[in-house]
Amino acid sequence: MGGFRQLRLGFVSVILGSSVLLSACDPIAFISNQSLRFVERNLVPPLLRDNDVLMACKSGVALAPLIVATENIGADANQLGTLLYTTAGLCAEVDATEAELRYLRAARAGNVEEAQDARIQQKRFAELAARRQLISYQRFVTYYEKRYDIKIGEQCTDFHKDFDEFVYMLGLITGLQAVLNDIVAGQTVGVPLDIAAKAERAFSCLDNKKWWGVPLAARAVVWNVLPGADEGKDPWGAMNASMAIGEAAGVRLPFAMYALSASGKDDQARLRDAIRRFADVKQGFKQNPDYRLADSMAGLIITTLSDRLWTEGAGTRTPVGMLGKFWDEKAERAEGVDISDLL
Repeated sequence: MGGFRQLRLGFVSVILGSSVLLSACDPIAFISNQSLRFVERNLVPPLLRDNDVLMACKSGVALAPLIVATENIGADANQLGTLLYTTAGLCAEVDATEAELRYLRAARAGNVEEAQDARIQQKRFAELAARRQLISYQRFVTYYEKRYDIKIGEQCTDFHKDFDEFVYMLGLITGLQAVLNDIVAGQTVGVPLDIAAKAERAFSCLDNKKWWGVPLAARAVVWNVLPGADEGKDPWGAMNASMAIGEAAGVRLPFAMYALSASGKDDQARLRDAIRRFADVKQGFKQNPDYRLADSMAGLIITTLSDRLWTEGAGTRTPVGMLGKFWDEKAERAEGVDISDLL
C-alpha cells in the first residue's frame, strides 16, 4: 500500500509539474491563471443571475483594476477584463443619461447655462463610457484572436464552452456601444468606426436561437446604421423575429436593440412600439434564471429611452408604473398606478 501511495503522489506531482511547465515555467503565473478561472467558475455566474444592474456596474468599477492587476504576475485577464470593463462602462452610461435628462429639462425651461453645463457633463460621461468600452473591446479581440487563432470579423471558430461564447457576444456588443458613445462625446476617444462592420460579420459566428436572438438583432442594428448595409436585407423583420426568440428565452435584449435602432433613425413610431412591446410581454414571462442581468440590462435601456421621450414631451422621466404608456395618450387608471403622479 505504501508503494501504491508513493506512486499516486508521484503521478500527481508529475501532473502539477507539467501544468507549471505549460504556464511558461512560472508557478506564480499558473496560480494566478487558476485563480482567475476560479473567479470565472464561481463568482461570475451569481453576477449574471442577479438582476441588479447598478450593482453589477459598480462591481465592474471596483473589480476591474484588481483583476487586471494579475497580469503583472503573468495571468491572462483579458476575458474577465472584457466582462468587467463592459459593466464599468455601463455606470458611465447611466451618469451620461442623467446629465442628458438634466439638459432636456433645462432646455424646456429656457435655462441656457444649466442646459450647457448638462450637455458638457453628458459628453464627459459619454467619453468615459467610450474609453471603458473600447478597453473591453480591445481585450476581447486580444483574447479571442490569440486563443482561437482567428481574426474577428473574418473567421469563425468552435468555442470551448458557453462562457467563451457569451463573452464573445458581449465583446462585440460593447464595441458597438463604444462607437456610439464616442460619437456623443465628439469622437474624443477615437474609437475605430470599422468596429461596426467587423461586428456585423462576427455576429454570424454565433447561434441566434441559443443566444436569445441577439446576434441577428445586433446585425440588423448595423444594417440600419451603415449606408447601404441594408440592401437586400430586412432589418425590422429580423428584429421582430429575434424579439420573439428573446421573449421565449427570457432575455429581451433584442427589444432593446430594436428600440436603439429606432431611436438612432428617429423613428418615433417604432421606438414607442419597442417600449410598449417590452412593457407588455406575454403573461407568464420569466427572466432566464442564468442570465437575469442581461434581461435587466435590456430593461434599463428601454427605460432610459422612455425617460428621454417623456422628458422631451412632458418634462419628467417616465412615471412609476407608466412604462409603455405616454403623456400624450389618454390616461387610463391601471392597477397599482397613481394617476396623480402625472400631475
